[in-house]
Amino acid sequence: MRTSSSTARLLTIVVAVVLTPIALILLSVGGQTMNLTLLAYGFDGDVTPLIGPVLLQALGLALLVLVALTGIRSSAGLIVVGLSSIGPLVVAVLPVTLSWLYRVTPREWGDGLLYGVPLIVLASLGAMGLVLALVRRDPRPKSGVLWAIGLIASPLLLVAGAGAIAWGIADGTLFALQRFQFDIRPGAAGAVVAGTVLVVAGVLLTRWSPFALILPAVALLAVGVALIAAPDATVPMLFQLPRPLNTVVPSMLLYAGGAAAGVLYLAFTAVLLRVRAQSRRSEQAPSAPATYPPATYPPA
Repeated sequence: MRTSSSTARLLTIVVAVVLTPIALILLSVGGQTMNLTLLAYGFDGDVTPLIGPVLLQALGLALLVLVALTGIRSSAGLIVVGLSSIGPLVVAVLPVTLSWLYRVTPREWGDGLLYGVPLIVLASLGAMGLVLALVRRDPRPKSGVLWAIGLIASPLLLVAGAGAIAWGIADGTLFALQRFQFDIRPGAAGAVVAGTVLVVAGVLLTRWSPFALILPAVALLAVGVALIAAPDATVPMLFQLPRPLNTVVPSMLLYAGGAAAGVLYLAFTAVLLRVRAQSRRSEQAPSAPATYPPATYPPA
């Protein structure tokens, strides 16, 4: 078993706690302009207004990758920021809290919370930290059956979880803000909680199959690139999703929720393989022979 030092734990916690909120703010600030340009105002074919928002979101994605890479030294930082997902979860379950936040924070931050991007990102980071902690304790690969189950079930759980969160947001916080009715809607709240659990479970299955996140990552990044490269074709396709998903998923993607998940999944796959290899080498390394003080004998 290979454990992290106290210094590594403290350092990764500081890095994760500082960089993750900055990254989420950058995603949200850039996402608001992209959302208004491509959805609210109507896209006229000029991509110039999107250059600044895309650069802001690219910087936010780079910071999230740095946070994921801290898992090589210790799982503590990822687990700590994962625990902070309780905040966005409360906002999604209790819509009235979002109206309070709009009064004390910039609107761009509130919009990011509205579309669930911090919830998905933070919950995924926390699950990644748990996986790395488990791998450090037991780096042995799992059986072929578990490997296959993880490879198939993980993408399905992630899709189902993201869909449930989007549906819960559309029928919960978005419904509340549009109609100024901030009562708790049990169905929407339950969907958000269930979706978060499914996302966490999907990431946890990488304990069995370390490559399970590659396919979802490639798919999410492809959609993100298509949104920027060909918005005229991609946005109408997203609006063909069933209601109420088509009211949330396009904005969730424009706020870089899909791109953030995609880059995190790829970065975490590399980190997981590195940590597993390190832990196995540490486990196989021969222990140092025990040393004893020289024996003393009574005089003849």
